[in-house]
Amino acid sequence: MDYPYQQLFEKHLTQKMLSAATIESYHHDLADFFNYLRHFNASYQENPSVKCLQESDVRDYCSMLLVKRLNKYTTYNKVLSHLKCYFKYLFHDNLIQTLPTLALSGKKITEINRPFPNWTDDLESLLANKELSFYTRLTLLFCAHFYSASEFLQPNFYIAFRKEKLDNFELAFMQQFYLFIEPLQQKQNTSDFFIKQRFDPITPQLTLPALHKYLKYDEKKCAFSLIPQKLYQSAIFHYLANHQHSSDNEILQKLRLSPASLNYYRQIYWKKVSLYDL
Repeated sequence: MDYPYQQLFEKHLTQKMLSAATIESYHHDLADFFNYLRHFNASYQENPSVKCLQESDVRDYCSMLLVKRLNKYTTYNKVLSHLKCYFKYLFHDNLIQTLPTLALSGKKITEINRPFPNWTDDLESLLANKELSFYTRLTLLFCAHFYSASEFLQPNFYIAFRKEKLDNFELAFMQQFYLFIEPLQQKQNTSDFFIKQRFDPITPQLTLPALHKYLKYDEKKCAFSLIPQKLYQSAIFHYLANHQHSSDNEILQKLRLSPASLNYYRQIYWKKVSLYDL
């Protein structure tokens, strides 16, 4: 895919002694930018001239990188740097009259992950931590597999969970959990995972408030919140941040989300990380 003044600009990059790989990176980012304008920018579609581009056009594209594609800040900053270099070249060669990137700035790299704890990276050690209750560790496991509390506290959830492909350390934990839970299952006459200690022949399943008591007790042993909703959301955000090049269909299938829900979580992610803009 070509972009305006491509040959002139890439000749300029070559004269600056940039490597072929770097020039190819410029080509990829600029071609993607103009391809986005051709498909999603109404004003550019009506008047496809680089001379008419405004700051809002570039800002819209840059926002898309974060909100839609969930690019990491390192990628975002690289793309913005390439756009700035391109438009600066056009401006100094009198090919355009204004700089649409003049007011745009990068993102703070050191603040990228602050809004969302990446506890899923430590799942193996968390599941092996015997200071945490089995119910706490099971909650972590289910949230790491993108199940919400409203799902895994439902009767017969164990049937759906059988379909999950588990890593060896997860299988090892589940074997330990089955040894723990089997007496309770026999006592309550159920195969569910979260069960009350007190015999209840009608509703033996643990309620969400009761689960919160286990989690609250264990929270002081962790460096992050054990509220199920926050665990679930942070697992989703962590997955999205590390699968930027996956298609929406792949993400929807993996996270078991509707398109509307996926957009909802992307919006939350963007609103939080935007607090750390320069």
